[in-house]
Order: sequence, then structure tokens, then C-alpha cells
Amino acid sequence: MKVLARFPSPAGERPTSGRPVLAATAVAAGCLVAIGLAGTLSMRHFGGVPFSVPSWPWYHSWPSYLFWQPGLDLGAALVALPVALAAAAALVALARAEGVSRSLRLGGSLAALAILALAVAALTGGPAAWAAPLAFVGEYPGAVGQAGPIPAFIGEFPSRVSALPDFAAQHPPFATVFYVLVDRVWAGLDAAALATVAAGCLGLLVAAGLARDELGEQGERVAVVCWALAPVTVLYVATSADAMWAPVLAGAALAADRGLQRRSMGWTAAGGVLLWLASMLSFAAALVLPFLAVRALAVRAAAGWGWVLRWAAVTGAVVLALAGLLMITTGYDVRAAVAAVDDFWRHAPGTTQRVWWVWIFGDLVAFAAILGFPLAAALVTRLVAAVRERAWGSFEMATGAALLAAACWGHTRGEVERMWQFLVPFAVVVAVRQLLRWRASLPLVAALLLGQALAIQVLFYTRW
Repeated sequence: MKVLARFPSPAGERPTSGRPVLAATAVAAGCLVAIGLAGTLSMRHFGGVPFSVPSWPWYHSWPSYLFWQPGLDLGAALVALPVALAAAAALVALARAEGVSRSLRLGGSLAALAILALAVAALTGGPAAWAAPLAFVGEYPGAVGQAGPIPAFIGEFPSRVSALPDFAAQHPPFATVFYVLVDRVWAGLDAAALATVAAGCLGLLVAAGLARDELGEQGERVAVVCWALAPVTVLYVATSADAMWAPVLAGAALAADRGLQRRSMGWTAAGGVLLWLASMLSFAAALVLPFLAVRALAVRAAAGWGWVLRWAAVTGAVVLALAGLLMITTGYDVRAAVAAVDDFWRHAPGTTQRVWWVWIFGDLVAFAAILGFPLAAALVTRLVAAVRERAWGSFEMATGAALLAAACWGHTRGEVERMWQFLVPFAVVVAVRQLLRWRASLPLVAALLLGQALAIQVLFYTRW
């Protein structure tokens, strides 16, 4: 397998030194860490909550849902750390390799990511750490025994919400159905954890597809590595159930956008199917609509309303047809389900204590921090450039619209490290465009991202 000595720049020149990336990373890290320290001290020292009071599970840190708790399982780390480093090295090597088919490169990257996520999770608890997050009271596996026949569970979901565990009650029924199906193939939390990791890793394919559409093959290679090594991916694919539906939400936006841009009825229909499926997994599926709206307005500006209206009509028709079919076959009432979940969420512990406007800024900061300092620096740089260029219909502005809508949405007040995983592929594509302009060294960026992920894993308690 022939490997490139250096990753090429967009102009075909040899990369410069790592100074632009290192300088931008240092600035981003300094700003984000300072905000986190100030936010935590404002709650602790100035807020009158002494450090002797445990942070978790309460919000005695801000804005990130991370709590200082150094820990390392030395026995597990002797095995897990070399495995993690080898998996990360494999990701970089595959991205820089010539003479390897795209399918083999992406397949190898998927395997490397799964190994990496499990190895990093094992650093602080061994293999037992994989199932631990799903063992908490309120997680989806706790609802498996209550489901019974799946069609009946779906149809009766609105009336069952009040009796379900917290997370199962705050999301549409397909999130729970996923774990019901896994349990019927292989029972137990270990199976649920491994299935979550397997599903979450599929986000790599979405990141690859988005990057290939926007940045070409070279951008795809870089984006795959950056998405896979971003702390938000490494840390939460193996610990958060939200990782399971993230590829569906992001994949829905990818398919719908391809249908729009390519004027393809096939991709448009696929986008409608995935948008419906996403809406049955998480109500956060609505947050991909701002992205698609910006992209649609750009197409309208270039070619008029004709295709945009047909695209919107077909997409909407597919979603409504599938929703109607589900209602006919199971009795599932979308409006009743939304009302029941909204009522449960409003009365859930901790929701009334989180002031909405505080988290608009806090969520964006927390997302930038967990995305990874070099990616955060590149993302902000590119978004600012898009505003200056008035590129209102660009991929950058569409991504920014989705992030801003997510921050303003009242249901995401903190904990975005896990809840915004479906937005990570879009943010990574924007960041990679800037990294290519900086002619960044891929191994350097990869090392910075992995280093941050490992540091968070051993120094902080992430809960999820």
C-alpha cells in the first residue's frame, strides 16, 4: 500500500508548517477553557456552591457537562491505550493511502473507529465501561421489558409515555424499538452497548458523503479522519445512546440535499424516507430543516422556484405518506405523541432550573469545545469568512443556521456533547474546508484531536 509522504494542499503544493493550525488551536483552546473555568467558578465560588458538593448529576459546571474526576484503570490502559493509538494511526494511514478503493478505505476506517471508541472508553473502567452508561435508571434498555408487541407499543405510545423511563419517554418510539430489536437478537446491556457503537460509527459514512459532495475526494479523506478523531465522536459514540440515531438525522439531510442539488427524484425520495425515520427516533430531526431551508433558498436564487417547489412537495409527500401508513397499521398518533412527550419533558427534573437564554451561548461554546480545538478554530474562521463573503446560501451558512436553531431550541439546554452528534458531520466539513486552505498537516490535526479526547477521558467524568 503506497502512502503519501505528506497530505497535499488544495493547490497541489506541499503543506506549510503547522503554525496556522497550532496558533488557531491555541487561541480556541484558551478562549473555550477560559469560558468553562469562568462558568464553573461562577456557579461554585460566586454562586455559593462549595467544591465539596459533587457536580454530577447537577449543573455545577458550565457550559460543558464535564466534571473534574481524574481516573485511570491501569490494567485496562496497558492494553487499551496501545490499541487506541494503533486505531488512530490506521485512520490516518488509510486517509493518506493511494491505490486503495474507496469502499475498502471507508470500511477500514469504520472498523478502526469502532476499535478506537471502545478502547478509549475502556481506559477508565475496562470492558465494563461499555455497558455502564446504559445501566443508568431512565435509559432506553430499561423500557425493553415494557414494550411487548412492537406494533402495539408504537400505537399506544402516547398513553404509555408517563410510565416509561425518562429517556424513552422523551423521544419518539423508534428509539426504544431499536433496543427492543437488539434485545430480541442478543439480550443484555453488552449487546445494547455494542449495537449503539456499531450504529453510531455509521456517521462516518455521512461525513464522507457530505465532504465528497462539498470538497471532493481529498476533502473526504481529511473529513473522515477529523470526524472519527473528534473528541465528541471518540467519547460519545461508545457511551451515549444518542449516537444511535445521529447518522439517520445527518443522513436525512445528506440525501435530501443531494436530491435538491442534483435534481434527483431518487435522492429526494430517499431524503423523505430518512427524514420520516429520523422524526421517529428523535424530535431533534426538526433541526436539519434550517440547513435544508438555506440550501433550498440558494437553489431558488440560482434557478428559480420550479425545482425547489417540486423537491419540497415530493419530500413532504413521502414523509406524510409514511406517517399515514404507520398510523393506519399501528394507530400511532403523531400529535398525541408530541403532546405527551412535551408534557413529560416540562415536568422532568432539572428542566425548569435551566434558564433558556443562558444556554443559547452556552450550548454553542460546549459544542465547539467538544468538537475539538483545531476543528473549532477552523469552523469559526470559516463561518466568519462566509459572512464576510455574504455567501448566504453556502454550506457554511446552512450549517450555521442549523447550529443557531439548535441553540435557540428550548429542548437543548446543556448536554449538547451527546445531543448534537448529528450536527458534527456538517461542522467537520466546514472546518475541513478551512484546514485545507491552511494546508494543514493531517497527522498534526489528528494528534491534536486524539490528545484532547484522551485528556478528557482520563481527567473528567462525562457521564454519558
